Amino acid sequence: MQRSEYMAMMQGDDGTLGTAELVAAYERGIDDLRSAVAGMTPEQVLARPVPGRWSTVECVGHLADTEVFFTDRIVRTVAMDRPLLMSADEKQYIERLDYQSFDLGEQLALFAALRRHVVRILRAQPPEAWLRTAVHSGSGLLTLRQLVLQAIRHLRHHLPFIAEKRAALGIGGPSA
Repeated sequence: MQRSEYMAMMQGDDGTLGTAELVAAYERGIDDLRSAVAGMTPEQVLARPVPGRWSTVECVGHLADTEVFFTDRIVRTVAMDRPLLMSADEKQYIERLDYQSFDLGEQLALFAALRRHVVRILRAQPPEAWLRTAVHSGSGLLTLRQLVLQAIRHLRHHLPFIAEKRAALGIGGPSA
């Protein structure tokens, strides 16, 4: 899938979820990510059992860093009139920040704190705020609703990769 197709899928609005359901799905991501890594040992989160794929800690580091972007984008879209949102190249982050050395607990805490912060802000917004727009440097005009959907979908996109690592390590799902 090309990047433009991926971004269209991630940012598209299907209109089926109300704002309360969107906020609940966004908040549920905290537990979904914690559950995805539950019970893994430090050695397992550092392992790269699938050739060419990130380790679990690298995946969680990526999710925490992109949550920083999503938080900034969502908050600025609420607070400002048509802010400019800059795109970022995830490959530069993983290469230059050494995600493999990150502490899994710290990354989970960062992700959770950012999501809780945004949930509080989103719950306080009137219905018309969800139509507020921002201009993304790569994708163009986006609504607040699309930004929240993108954050939800981004996490959902990466959770199967963590499950794939668990399976390759023979440790099964979190409830196993």
